[in-house]
Amino acid sequence: MLAGLVLLSFAAPYGTQAQQADTVRTTSPTTTNQSYPRENIYRLGKGVYTDTLRRDEFKAQASDVAELDDCDTTFQTFVLVRRLSPWRIGLFAGPNFAYCGTWENTFGPTKRDNTLYNGAGFNITANVDYFFTPATRRLRFGVGTAFGYQNYITRSIYRDYLYGLAAARTPSVGRDQVTINQRASEDMFLTVGPVLTFTIARSRKNPDATTFIEAGARGGLFRTEAATIAAFIPSQGGVIQSGPLVTGGSLIRSVNPSSNLYHLGAIGNLAIFFPIGRNNWNIGIQGQGFITKLNYLIVNGQQDLLYEFKRTHGGFSAGLAVRKGFVQKKLIPKTPTVCPTCDSIPELRVQFNGNSLKGVSLAYVDSTNAQQQQPVNTSATAPVISWRSTTPNPKNETFTARLYYRPDSVVAGASDQVIAQLENTTDTTLTFPTTYFSNGQVNPGFYYVTVHNRQTAKCGTCMSEVATTSFSVVRPKRDVVECEYRHRLERLEVYYRTPYTREVANVCYCNGTITSVGDTVTRLRYRGLNRRLATSAIEFDTNTVILNLRDLPGDLAQQLQAEKAKIESGNAIRYKGRRVRPQVQYFRAVFTVTKLPCNGQPEQPVGSFNTTISDNSYSITDLKPLTDAQKAKLLTPPAPAKKKATRRRAGNSGRRSDVMFGVE
Repeated sequence: MLAGLVLLSFAAPYGTQAQQADTVRTTSPTTTNQSYPRENIYRLGKGVYTDTLRRDEFKAQASDVAELDDCDTTFQTFVLVRRLSPWRIGLFAGPNFAYCGTWENTFGPTKRDNTLYNGAGFNITANVDYFFTPATRRLRFGVGTAFGYQNYITRSIYRDYLYGLAAARTPSVGRDQVTINQRASEDMFLTVGPVLTFTIARSRKNPDATTFIEAGARGGLFRTEAATIAAFIPSQGGVIQSGPLVTGGSLIRSVNPSSNLYHLGAIGNLAIFFPIGRNNWNIGIQGQGFITKLNYLIVNGQQDLLYEFKRTHGGFSAGLAVRKGFVQKKLIPKTPTVCPTCDSIPELRVQFNGNSLKGVSLAYVDSTNAQQQQPVNTSATAPVISWRSTTPNPKNETFTARLYYRPDSVVAGASDQVIAQLENTTDTTLTFPTTYFSNGQVNPGFYYVTVHNRQTAKCGTCMSEVATTSFSVVRPKRDVVECEYRHRLERLEVYYRTPYTREVANVCYCNGTITSVGDTVTRLRYRGLNRRLATSAIEFDTNTVILNLRDLPGDLAQQLQAEKAKIESGNAIRYKGRRVRPQVQYFRAVFTVTKLPCNGQPEQPVGSFNTTISDNSYSITDLKPLTDAQKAKLLTPPAPAKKKATRRRAGNSGRRSDVMFGVE
């Protein structure tokens, strides 16, 4: 049996080909490292498709690797993952000692016969463990089985006891006339129970190589045969002539196993292990103890009496132990990484008194105006701003919503105010601020809402276009004289895009070398400030503060059209396979507005504005108030460029030493 256990311990690593686990290669300290050889069997596909494999090809190449149930697609992508298997085997061997109840009875000068005088012996134990805790944890819990063989040789003190019985006979018998035959006590066991390991240290080069402490407690079935000992006197034959160890003679005393050989018992072990090699082998020192029951028979040859005993049987051993772990290898389906696309705009709603406010202008009821009635629902609630996602299968979708407010009075330098906002939230409603709503009415002014979504994934983040809507609350107009505003147009410029080609020039040096500078790549360049259409101030009076340039008096609009036609009639240049002409992009104007005396009020300056006008409809697309410093900077003409002084020729070579060729 001992030879079989040894053979099993060496054959087990080759008979267990553990499968791969489902952890990604780079997410665990027990993943792929230099300690593992390259797996040629898992070369998936050919060419650029080195990480893809069809289902039938996958089964043909890796039939021994577990496949998940959902791998049903025609063309599936797989990932090879590798980690420690939850299975582990081990072997322990060392000397065995019987325990006689106390330390004194076991190792003292007078050893008590609590275990039938069992002395030293030999123990060999094999174990197979399965861990429920991943190998990445320091403390691991599992269940294991331990099975083995052990024996005990009878102590010499029991032989002295038998010789004493022979000497006490009448007539006395000497030692030389007594024959003693014996067979050692033997135990075989099979136990199952929990096992714990605690990792003390882990190798940096190979994370699977660890130093750990192991503790286990197992219970199961023991097959125990007590020692067989027979002492007889061959010269005094005839008393008992039978028995496997009694060949003839007078029996003094015999000890034999009982027919009750099977008992329940328990084994406990404590060990420390150190890594050896690169194949998950560990070697260490282990201590082990056990306890069970023992049945045996004693025949007293003098009185011809038979006694049956049942005692506690226990012992301990210490020796060397080895543990062997395995590496799991498995192909698992890899879900394609799909980055989010924020091409769906949230659906925005603004409700007030059961009606939509999108693009609506409400009349504000002024309580100070006696001519107005009061059709106001004072119990009405504030407007409700809400939205819903229109994204199919969103991934970590959040929303950002803002409510802007602009007062109904124009103030120079004033900007829109954000009066309520939510950033990167999963909520779908924005609370209207109570400071802008009272007595069932919204404060006068212009309101607009913006909402956009955002999705975050491992491969990136995207943001959708902005959904927006607006509404306004307008005060009633009073019968007042409309005031006029004087507009002073101080500068008007045109911006256009023009293609150009860099030329190649040869630069000649005095030492005779010629170097080519530049290239012939055609590019697009935006030119600006190249036309000053308003060289002098133009003034006109209107009843509006801001107006489009197409409404300007005189022939200024016709002048812009003529200037645009003049620029776009330039020569076309081939750019990226097509002919491209200069194209006007937009116009820019600077004008100052002053409110003329009106309704008993003196003349008041409104401010200066920098205006961007579209090139087709001449409508204002951007309007920014200017400070005095910004206005002065825009109206100040550029300083004249200084020409470099012409240098005389150097020497009589006929070449210029200061020649420079400008390249755009």
